[in-house]
Amino acid sequence: MSRLWVISRRQLQLGLAAIAFIMVSIAFIKYGALQLSEREAHAAPGETRILHMITGEFKTTLEDGKELETYLFHPGTVYAHDGEQVELRIRGVNGKQHDFVIEGLNKSGTIKKNEETVVTFTAKEGIYRIVCLTHADAAHEGPMIGYIVVD
Repeated sequence: MSRLWVISRRQLQLGLAAIAFIMVSIAFIKYGALQLSEREAHAAPGETRILHMITGEFKTTLEDGKELETYLFHPGTVYAHDGEQVELRIRGVNGKQHDFVIEGLNKSGTIKKNEETVVTFTAKEGIYRIVCLTHADAAHEGPMIGYIVVD
């Protein structure tokens, strides 16, 4: 004896919606876990953690025709763990030159367009500002500030 199942259009729509919801939920869970594991990963003992940043720029034209531009570090915040050897690599994308200091680490340098500047240090717990001296305030298309967070 064989049974015949009849599925209405409404039941089919609800079933497909439930399957889609489950698939999207799984994707968000996996993506979120991936982001967390990347952020929380430690460099292996004796290895150097490499952090990447770039210089960026936003431009707009105001209603009076005046151009407004501002510079930034991207990502605005990078993370390391206490005691790690860190190599911060900053590539110049926008702007001819950015002289900078890393407050609290006694590090400074210059980032030039299409070049990579490398700063090395041993991470100590705290939050450190990377301040572009070329774009330190609104009068100089800034403030251009990034952060290194060490926990």
